[in-house]
Amino acid sequence: MMIETQRLTMRPFALDDEDIIAALYGDPEIMTYMPCGRLTDEEIRDHVRQVVSDWDVRPQVNYEMAVIAKSDSRKIGRARIHMDYENDTAMLGWLLVRPEWGKGYATEITKLLLEYCFDVMQVHRVCALCHPNNIGSWKVMEKCGFRREAHYVQKVKYVGDAGTHWEDELEYAMLNEEFQRMWPRV
Repeated sequence: MMIETQRLTMRPFALDDEDIIAALYGDPEIMTYMPCGRLTDEEIRDHVRQVVSDWDVRPQVNYEMAVIAKSDSRKIGRARIHMDYENDTAMLGWLLVRPEWGKGYATEITKLLLEYCFDVMQVHRVCALCHPNNIGSWKVMEKCGFRREAHYVQKVKYVGDAGTHWEDELEYAMLNEEFQRMWPRV
């Protein structure tokens, strides 16, 4: 599976993609709103091995992809679809390296993942989660037509250098019928 926008290509992770995971999960500013905290080199290798092998699992649950800028073939992030087949729901996620923030890539990724989930996978519902202070993420979701469904209080356990603590989480969602109305096909 490879999906593309005008500026980006998203493709399954390969074993030689540790560099982009290290760039993302090693940056303390990016990890501010990630519950797992920064990853060690060994955790990065394990993560990449796991997401590569996830593509061979049937039914496939985790679709984790490297995000590549077409202009110069640089790896600039990761995108993810996580399937909940029992509820016919896909959950989206994305991370971008800091130099690529503010360029519209997150919106581009989100819209493409929505199209893929609704038009190809034919899911009923797509959701995405973020920390309430991660204003950039929830603005992207709202720009793409998601609606805020919940503000969970102390739902997620964050692990970091300063120890473990609980944080709030927002849930956004969109139904297939809402997407089709918002983004009609020609």
